[in-house]
Amino acid sequence: MKVSTFSCCLFLIGIVSGFLKAQNSSFIYELNYKYNSDSLKTEKIIFYLDIKNKESIFRSDKFRQSDSLRAKQGWGNGFDMEYNNKQLYIYKNIGKEILKYVFVPLIHSTYVIPINDEFHWKIIEERKKIGNYNCQKAELNYGERKWIAWFTNEIPLQEGPYVFYGLPGMIVNIFDEKFNYDFSLIQVTDFKWKELNADKFRKKITWEDFKKLQKNYYTEPLSMINKADVKSYDESGNLIKTDFKEMKENIQKKIREKNNPIELNYKVEYK
Repeated sequence: MKVSTFSCCLFLIGIVSGFLKAQNSSFIYELNYKYNSDSLKTEKIIFYLDIKNKESIFRSDKFRQSDSLRAKQGWGNGFDMEYNNKQLYIYKNIGKEILKYVFVPLIHSTYVIPINDEFHWKIIEERKKIGNYNCQKAELNYGERKWIAWFTNEIPLQEGPYVFYGLPGMIVNIFDEKFNYDFSLIQVTDFKWKELNADKFRKKITWEDFKKLQKNYYTEPLSMINKADVKSYDESGNLIKTDFKEMKENIQKKIREKNNPIELNYKVEYK
């Protein structure tokens, strides 16, 4: 069968056009995770992987909204009461740098940790269809967890959720073998912003610096706030004296209960 040069050109144009569109897309992932490895309960968070040319940002819907507000009006939303999985915020410029953002609770102080790990994927012949995508299996060890990924070369980008990248196609699903973390691609849309609007950071820090920040916050979680500005009310709406000791103990309890980070090799053991 003869194939005309014109038909070949149209086919190649279609491939290039699809690739260029993929380079400026938003890949929406749903994360199901256990905030405690001993728990049977899982929680869900929606994340966006926004890709513009060779750069990308992976962040929760909440942080994405905050970045949009900050770009428009100069400030975004406040931070949470503890370090948690809503803070999974990653900037990638593959081949140059990968940065994990660290947001100090309560205050607007932001740092980044350079991710220097080499990802040695093991690609397996097993295949299956996930949604509309024909996918292939791969495995990886990262953060003292074994990860199983399903990727598709129908989207010609070596990208994926969180820090994961480097497979010959987009990661559609990736989870650790104990199902503490499970990222699933649920939607693909055009990236409609002019810029990625990455949050600004003060400086680069190490994993050891991050562990110190977490330990210091756990020891004195209220040290960053002005206690004179804190108001407490009873069920009837009457102003009452704030029990800062109880508040501190409640925060510390939540930190201990939700201590299941992706990178187990850098986990802080609280007492």
